Amino acid sequence: MTEQADRIMETTIDGFVRDIAARYGDVLSSRYEELEGIPQTPESILPRLEYLQRSHPSTRDITLGIGFCRLALHEPRASEAFEFLSSVTPSPLARFFLLITRMRFGAHDRAFVELRALLRETAVIFPDIAFSLFSAVAEANRCSGWCAMLPDGRLVVGLPDHAAHDLILRHDGKERPADLALLTRLSGYQVWAIGNFILPPHLPRIDILQEGRDLLGSGIDSRTVWAFEGFIEGTAEGLSGWCRYPNNPGAADQIHVRAVQDDHMLFDATVGLPDDETLQPEKPRTDFVIPWQALLGARTPAVKVTDRLGRAFYGSPLDPLAGGRYARTQAEWVASLFPSAHPTAVRPSFNQPFPTLYTPLFTVPEAAAPTIPARQVAVIIPVYRGYEVTRTCITLVLQHRGPNERIVIVNDCSPDERIIAFLDTLAGLDGVTVLTNARNGGFTFSANRGLRAVERDEDAILLNSDTLPPPHWIAALRRTVYRAPDIGTATPLSNAATIFSYPNAHGQNPVPAYEEVIETAERLAACENDALIDVPTAHGYCMYIRADCLHQTGLLREDVFAQGYGEENDFSRRAAALGWRHVACLQTFVGHAEGQSFSAVRNDLIRRNLATLNGLHPGYDRMVQVWQARDPLRPLRRDLDLSRLRHAIAGRPVVALLTHDRQGGVQRFVTERAGENLAAGHVPLILSPHRSGSGDTGWTIIPFLPEDYPNITAPRKGAELRTLLLDLGCDRIEIHSYIGSGIRDVHWVSRSGIDYAVYLHDYSWFCPRITLVSHNNLYCGEPAHDVCQRCIADLGPLNSDDAPLDLLRDLSDDLFRRAGAIIASCQDVADRYRRHIDTPITLGQWEPPVPTRPATFLPKAPDEIRRILLIGAIGIEKGYNILLALARHVADHALPMRFVIIGYTCDDPRLLATGVVEITGRYGEHELAALIRRHPCDWGFLPAIWPETWSYILTEFWRQNVPVITFDIGAPAARVRATGTGLTVPLHLPIASLATVLLTPWLLRIH
Repeated sequence: MTEQADRIMETTIDGFVRDIAARYGDVLSSRYEELEGIPQTPESILPRLEYLQRSHPSTRDITLGIGFCRLALHEPRASEAFEFLSSVTPSPLARFFLLITRMRFGAHDRAFVELRALLRETAVIFPDIAFSLFSAVAEANRCSGWCAMLPDGRLVVGLPDHAAHDLILRHDGKERPADLALLTRLSGYQVWAIGNFILPPHLPRIDILQEGRDLLGSGIDSRTVWAFEGFIEGTAEGLSGWCRYPNNPGAADQIHVRAVQDDHMLFDATVGLPDDETLQPEKPRTDFVIPWQALLGARTPAVKVTDRLGRAFYGSPLDPLAGGRYARTQAEWVASLFPSAHPTAVRPSFNQPFPTLYTPLFTVPEAAAPTIPARQVAVIIPVYRGYEVTRTCITLVLQHRGPNERIVIVNDCSPDERIIAFLDTLAGLDGVTVLTNARNGGFTFSANRGLRAVERDEDAILLNSDTLPPPHWIAALRRTVYRAPDIGTATPLSNAATIFSYPNAHGQNPVPAYEEVIETAERLAACENDALIDVPTAHGYCMYIRADCLHQTGLLREDVFAQGYGEENDFSRRAAALGWRHVACLQTFVGHAEGQSFSAVRNDLIRRNLATLNGLHPGYDRMVQVWQARDPLRPLRRDLDLSRLRHAIAGRPVVALLTHDRQGGVQRFVTERAGENLAAGHVPLILSPHRSGSGDTGWTIIPFLPEDYPNITAPRKGAELRTLLLDLGCDRIEIHSYIGSGIRDVHWVSRSGIDYAVYLHDYSWFCPRITLVSHNNLYCGEPAHDVCQRCIADLGPLNSDDAPLDLLRDLSDDLFRRAGAIIASCQDVADRYRRHIDTPITLGQWEPPVPTRPATFLPKAPDEIRRILLIGAIGIEKGYNILLALARHVADHALPMRFVIIGYTCDDPRLLATGVVEITGRYGEHELAALIRRHPCDWGFLPAIWPETWSYILTEFWRQNVPVITFDIGAPAARVRATGTGLTVPLHLPIASLATVLLTPWLLRIH
């Protein structure tokens, strides 16, 4: 960096950063109570923000605050926050401060690349600072100057004092000299406005050249700078919605409302106040309501809503008062049925539709046998964005079409020149029709244009342009539709198609590779499932429509559903009211990339259109919910999972690992055991209890394999689980827990005739409270049987089981005696079990050995702060109450000790209120080592008050060479004593004495 650029950064921008960090600290303090009561300085706020980030991982304002504080403190890691925000949201602010971070830490080569993109894609924010920053980057990289667009569309350039001012402005294939007017002077730079430029409505690319060479930022993409997002709907108050220019925070949001019929202007105004200095991770949406009085009141016609440049809001066009007119018609119909003595209402010409829940079943004559006519099929594909997926989809449809199948492609005024060029290559192909919309009308408008091209005796398929159709897909759909004379539509299964989704029924499945699409389609065909599954609605991603159904029902309602979502559901219910059925096609599978269009307003469109759908078809949501609860496709998904699983097993032995339905160390151990079994050549199946929405209990069986098999279940009662395991080749069961399924059902599994072993992770086999913690949240001491009975009667069980204590112990005893092995983690656990269940116990290895070294507690000066490390999720049994008492004792007596918790607790606020505790929040296992390094401590503390059967946290202390202090109980104490890696102290040590130990552990003998 040159001296001049360095001087700009230090004198102008550093002070600006400190001011921004302070301002934003105040903003966040008003939002989060966790920031109240601490000094509003970056040094104090940053640790608490990092804690909040882990508690609120998706909250972007916290991420932004972390970036500001780190940058103010000259921490290079400030870039992490700004990089993340820039990657997940359109954020000129994050990109701007990322640029400052690059310059502050000398990465001026990266700053050059990022500034070039910033200038081309966003409007200027913080102009006074931005001009200095841009000039510093240009100076550091020996550029001849820079150019940018202001929020109002004007162009500015920054030129060194010595630079020539003869610039050329180029756009739309034309060049002309730029007229410059001085805006401001900087140190060594001058900023000029280009006076002879007005931004054209078609938003061209703009180049600014000096002596034939581009200035830094030349190639301004005004379409991106002025990218627009907006949504509109009708409400009781008026036209309601939101809009924004995400890459131009300072732009004014101007709205035009015109009548659809004659295009005359009904409303033209600016809403909201632009602010290019708002401290937000992304530009907030400008919410607005245009009252009906500002339009034509009750006479407001169908309207189209656009921004200042003529771009339509999503949801436009709309007929905002259609519902009122519909309601009036219904009221007139009822008035005609029950007239007064002097009726004045005009009898309407049509009756009200049947509500969804009460749609009658019309009688349709049954055909002697299903016949499949050799009808032509028109595949209609609306196209807008997503070049790669669109090209792939159309190529596959062309590849797999038959002689009676043609393709109608509707280009919805795509802005992607690659799509336009690709469609041009298809226009002359036989059996391919390409229609082009003069304006972007959305999916519903484009689908209708394609449907209008369907012949009288021609079936139709509506197909999204982001689908992956396999071979023979059309034939499979046709066969399904013609299974019965009253079937109007058929929809295939897909990875992402709401109720038609597989493998996960909720539809959140990854996009499959095309080979997986073909494989799944072939498996479905091989299943030869001849069931006819009626569905409440077809799905428009791939919807086969019988010609008679189409022509009787009519097209999609583009007047109501605008760009999409809900239009095929409305069509389906209208068709159902006319007697047509909708079914799932069980013989093919069509991949779906989903979400290539209008993702920014997706949720708003779904919400608005679902409300409209339920207004048009009362009871629609309830009908779908009932169908989903019944889930008629579940047996098919299960059979398909099992078919895939048998293929994946390929003759290998299978081991079942039975676990509980909770989180924690058991699940980690089971996952690791599954990995070990897989490496040894077995296919592991993880069995856990589940309860369906209807209350039925069962087993979920998840193969520990890379593929997803979410539909394999078995009832809790009966022999089906045993039959399934034997069918899959299971020769061994590992029982890790009965919690969640119940001791009775696990005991039943143990009698299935399959060899099994039991792993001891807690004391639930003889203690319904699991951890031997009783009154006052203390270790019970394992008293006599009658005392245990009173404990359970007073406090209740924690094992989700209603089995009485005697029955629990009897069943556990029987299960243990028949087991091939009972495996405990250490001798302490084995000894405790032998006092209650007299059976041989084998010691196992819970984790691979970790190198350890004898503990060394380095002495500290009396007033030197001791930093005590705790790791993990600290609840009551992990010692929360002891930790809280310790923290309050330290605060009350001003002891030189601080506690650092890498993780979280069952009640963070009470600990944080002491002022002597720092909590990082939840973490991923891969983050732990870095977090420990980032928060250096003197020694560790394991405050668990129950005899733990292992401790993964202790292993982590060992990995980081942190000496540990723990209570003299359970496996951790035994492991510490065996390795000399720490200090064990009595469990019931008074708090003051425990504080003394933590302050001066070097004075005690290490066991």
